[in-house]
Amino acid sequence: MKIKDIKTALDTFEEACSIHAEATENGDYKTGNKAYKNIMKAVNYLKNGDELTSLKNYMTNPNIGVRLWSASFLLTFDEPAATKVLEDIAKGAGIHSLIAETTLSEWTKGNLKM
Repeated sequence: MKIKDIKTALDTFEEACSIHAEATENGDYKTGNKAYKNIMKAVNYLKNGDELTSLKNYMTNPNIGVRLWSASFLLTFDEPAATKVLEDIAKGAGIHSLIAETTLSEWTKGNLKM
C-alpha cells in the first residue's frame, strides 16, 4: 500500500489501529503484525510531513486501539493530553489497559523514543 496524502495516512492509521486492537484481543498475531506495519507506514508519512499532530483528533475516537496508538505517538507533542488518555485506558480491564499502563511506565522511565 502506498500512502499519497494526509487523508489516506489518517484513514490508514485509524483502520489499522482498529484492526490491531481486535487482533490483539483475539491473539491473532499475524493480523496484528500486518496492522502494525500499516500503522507505522501512516505514522511515518505523517511524521515526514510534520503532520503527526493531526492524530490529536483520534484521542477521542470510540475505538480503544485508535485512542491508545494516537496517544502513544503524541506523548512528545502533548504529554498532558496523551497521558490522560493513556491513564483512562489503563483504568480499564484487559490487554489494552495493560498496554496503556506499560506505555506510561516506559515513557516515565525515558525508555520510549517516539
